[in-house]
Amino acid sequence: MGILWNLKNQSLGFGEIKSKLPGLSDKILMQELDFFIQKKIILRNAFEFQTGKAEYALTSIGESLIPLINSIVEWGYLYLQDEQMSKEMSMTPMPAIEEIENGMAEKE
Repeated sequence: MGILWNLKNQSLGFGEIKSKLPGLSDKILMQELDFFIQKKIILRNAFEFQTGKAEYALTSIGESLIPLINSIVEWGYLYLQDEQMSKEMSMTPMPAIEEIENGMAEKE
């Protein structure tokens, strides 16, 4: 979910995605990207003029998953507060948590 969440508003290169998901190995990230590409959730755009340079972006199928991911993250944030998990320990990307907190503050 972290990969998809980080691609929701922009295309990113492999290194950029990796920097947003600390602790994820190159091998696992590549496997996940390959899976999403095969399922047509992510599109890989290779640039011919820069050898080895590629960017990843959500397809329309991938974009359709963002509201679902947001709902899951919001549910977890609301109902798992009593699990004594700090934001630093959570595997939820910080931008997702901040976005939910801002949305909840607007609703109040």
